[in-house]
Amino acid sequence: MLEELETIFLRDGFRDVTVEQLARHLRCSKRTIYTLASSKEDLFLRVFDRYLSRLREEGNKGAIGVAPEQAFVPFLTPAIDAARKLSTALIRDMTAYAPANDMWERHQRERMAGLRALVERCVEEGIFRNANPYLVAEVVATSLRRIREPRFLAASRLSYREAVAELYGLLLHGLLHPEAADIERGAAG
Repeated sequence: MLEELETIFLRDGFRDVTVEQLARHLRCSKRTIYTLASSKEDLFLRVFDRYLSRLREEGNKGAIGVAPEQAFVPFLTPAIDAARKLSTALIRDMTAYAPANDMWERHQRERMAGLRALVERCVEEGIFRNANPYLVAEVVATSLRRIREPRFLAASRLSYREAVAELYGLLLHGLLHPEAADIERGAAG
């Protein structure tokens, strides 16, 4: 039931969906839905928290036991995949509803702490230049806040998923074209 609710909320948001519509879709009574949570908003928060927790867990698991420079892709990939599921309606509703927005911000802080730790490891092991891990994580966190804004998405002509993928691509590979990076490495060697 929670998985079906997750699909509905990620696709349609929660503001415009009624408990009656949810019950009809799930083929259950409204009473059954109210056994899961005392209100539609509480139900959304329960489902959203479950969703975000799963994303963090997948990213953290993917980064365990992997060389630090290889841990970024499995750490970040669940977020890119998840971004594909987040509709404009969900982002609008989440941003406008303080408890959901706070939940999202907590989720982002936890993810950025993990990113900071990965950057730290790569700096300590000499894989990355002496970049400040806190700065890197804050730049990514600030960028993630900005790219979920409808005006940004409209101006960039990117979907949320495309914007997240592009941001993570910048983090992992910078601006250099892969061929230019190979040429630069050859010139330095």
